[in-house]
Amino acid sequence: MDTKKIKALLKAIDLGSLSSAAEDLGYTQSGLTHMMNSLEDEFGISLLIRNKSGVHLSPPGQKLLQDMKALVDASNKLEHDIDAIKEHSFSTLKIGAYSSVARTWLPSILESYKLVNPETEFLLSMQDIRTLYEAVKNEELDCAVVSYQEELMSGLSWTPLRDDELVAILPGKYSVEEGSFPIDYFSGMDFLMPSDGFEMDILPIFGKISSKLLPNFRYTNMDDAAIVSMVTHGLGVSILSRLIMQSVKEEIAVVSLTPKAYRKLGIIVKSRRQGDKSIKNFIATSKNVLNALQ
Repeated sequence: MDTKKIKALLKAIDLGSLSSAAEDLGYTQSGLTHMMNSLEDEFGISLLIRNKSGVHLSPPGQKLLQDMKALVDASNKLEHDIDAIKEHSFSTLKIGAYSSVARTWLPSILESYKLVNPETEFLLSMQDIRTLYEAVKNEELDCAVVSYQEELMSGLSWTPLRDDELVAILPGKYSVEEGSFPIDYFSGMDFLMPSDGFEMDILPIFGKISSKLLPNFRYTNMDDAAIVSMVTHGLGVSILSRLIMQSVKEEIAVVSLTPKAYRKLGIIVKSRRQGDKSIKNFIATSKNVLNALQ
């Protein structure tokens, strides 16, 4: 049932004239007349009495008057509640990120964003790669700062931010010639694979190496700090990123790989939502802040 027709009918009764109601509502008189005829056809009863003095409700219309007013009131309340929900959702930005991004980039990005959008609240979620991608697809998150994973991009839009170098993490006493660590040097070593999903960034590095030269992968599901601690105590080696290692204080060797390797960090958002104002502002702010940090 189209409540617009009922609202128009109540306006006509209130003003006592179809022409006055049409002018007030922005309809042509013929258009409003057609709308009233359509409503009466839909109800199967005559609702209006029309004469030279104007229009007023028929006896059946009088019996339905309170119900029609209640329906219009309910419709107005529903529209108001929908608008309130939309307004709240746009003022709360749900962002996902790796813990390393949350420690290093996000504080400056969110501070800058709040200067222009002080009413915005943030809900932050730090998860592994697959969980963040899935949460954006399900709209549990508005966007996420992650590494690019082509196989997970279906239905998503990608905005690149910065390449983050992947580096060898070795015990501090480890001697490295020429300041770099060839990939095949990992051969036979106990390699501590970081948190779930990080292998998606790491395994491609070993893609061109003979299986005979691969390390002994140990899938630990440990966080960054635990991996660093394990390596520090000589329990294995690993690969992390420059961004992760910025906040590490332990005495540990952090060495570029040969050939050099990177993970591409950027922002994912569901494709149909890439035009949302709050998300566009977050992306623009992220780019500006990271450009200033270079």
